[in-house]
Amino acid sequence: MTAGLAASVSAQPPIPVTVTDVTDWSTTPVEAVDANLPLLGYNGGVYAGINTLSVYNGISTTVYNGFCIDPFHWSVGGPVSGYEEVSLFSAPKSPGTLNAATANEIADLWEEYYSPTMSSPSAAGLQIAIWELVSSNAVATGQLPAADAFSLAAGQSDYGASADLASLETYTGPEANVMALTGPGQDYVIDSVPDAGGTFIMLALTLIAIVLARPAIIKNAGQMRQAQRIPVNRREQVWGVRIQR
Repeated sequence: MTAGLAASVSAQPPIPVTVTDVTDWSTTPVEAVDANLPLLGYNGGVYAGINTLSVYNGISTTVYNGFCIDPFHWSVGGPVSGYEEVSLFSAPKSPGTLNAATANEIADLWEEYYSPTMSSPSAAGLQIAIWELVSSNAVATGQLPAADAFSLAAGQSDYGASADLASLETYTGPEANVMALTGPGQDYVIDSVPDAGGTFIMLALTLIAIVLARPAIIKNAGQMRQAQRIPVNRREQVWGVRIQR
């Protein structure tokens, strides 16, 4: 693990932004995993993988790939104002606020394992490792009782998350230059250099799908006010996306 603060987590003024989660869960690298989320009163399936986030800073819109760093809040449908782009150690919000050491570890994991073309199992493993770091840090710093910590259900594969975390003990390479988005919904870690090409294609396809689905969205607007559970062998709660029944 690299020592001290690196540029990836150095202090920077918060930038007000509006965030829209435009993730296409049918194409992004993702796995459905069975998790225990006692603080949210939920045990069941969640998506673990790459989120696609459209971020508007008042002047221009940039699309980023990111991972959730907030296993203690449900997502909020976008576009969502009230977000800020901040240094990683300034997020996520309570009870998961990071210290510099844990922020550095997340930056190390990103540098070691993240790729916009990573496989679904690899993306799930990285996401689970990040949730484990955030949750264990919250417990260690007294922000969260151990009984409310994130965990996987018995028998659920961690898709290599434990190996990812173990690698931090010997990793001595550079840290990724990452930032965080913190606000009313879930908080995210994003790369400071957005993914070009594929991400914008994904955004375009998602916007086309939204236009085609607009009549159904309007008809069922009331159902979109809170995250919905979907049946996939068992109830699944999707982080970062709202699903209609």
